[in-house]
Amino acid sequence: MKILIAGASGFIGQPLLESLAAVGHTVQTLSRTARANQLSWDDETAWRDAVAQSDAVINLCGASVAAQRWSETYRDEILYSRVEPTRKLASARPKVLLNASAVGFYGDHGDNEITEESVPVPDYFTHVCARWEEATQEAVKSGGRVVFLRIGQVFARGGGVIESMVNPPQVPFSPWKLGLGGPLGNGRQWVPWIHRDDVLGLFALALENPMVSGPLNAVSPNPVTAQALADALGAALGKPARFPVPLFALRALVGEFADYLVASQRVVPTKALALGYTFRWPTLPEALADVVQ
Repeated sequence: MKILIAGASGFIGQPLLESLAAVGHTVQTLSRTARANQLSWDDETAWRDAVAQSDAVINLCGASVAAQRWSETYRDEILYSRVEPTRKLASARPKVLLNASAVGFYGDHGDNEITEESVPVPDYFTHVCARWEEATQEAVKSGGRVVFLRIGQVFARGGGVIESMVNPPQVPFSPWKLGLGGPLGNGRQWVPWIHRDDVLGLFALALENPMVSGPLNAVSPNPVTAQALADALGAALGKPARFPVPLFALRALVGEFADYLVASQRVVPTKALALGYTFRWPTLPEALADVVQ
């Protein structure tokens, strides 16, 4: 297949590009700062032609929600950086559009299980995700097959959630390496995690299976509480997990984003399992054994 990826330079985009190329797909990339063999958003004629000639488009565009404190300006950037590229790609009428989204779509559901059919509990990020997904509608109306991959907290070597837990960017030392690690908040909230290999696998499923459309939860089939995550991480590191990070301390470090770090989301991949997807890393201990160095 001929595939165009927008936002291919990031934590998911680069390994996704490599995995698709490795199985024989022809992959082109679209970027704000195009380099050799890349398309630029500034050359609208070229990228629209590329969309028309592609069998599928994958959209991973969006500013990191954890890159800085959430000022009003940055909140606008989080929204705009997702909605505007999505709207542009959808307007080019792709045959297939796989659009990144997030489990943040659902909001905080406490202990209730969340499937693709669950109704969101409104907050700022549910609004962002809803606008993000709604921006695909022109592709839907033109007859394209559109999938929203609602991605959970991604685990991988050298980056992602586990790296941020072990080496918090706002702290000049690693609490875990000093034996001071523990869960975020009270530890009772549910964490919708997934190994990056399975994110790539679910993109491949959505790409290759024409029956897949609409929302697709990209999470492990075994969500855990924050305390269980901390305990498993401590076991993998050979360190205790007895020191929770209270919400007021999180807010001092990261501002409003802290409330989303402790939201409870017991998300399950109902559609992926129904479609027969086999998770490479279905349980937390084996995933952490691969991720933790």
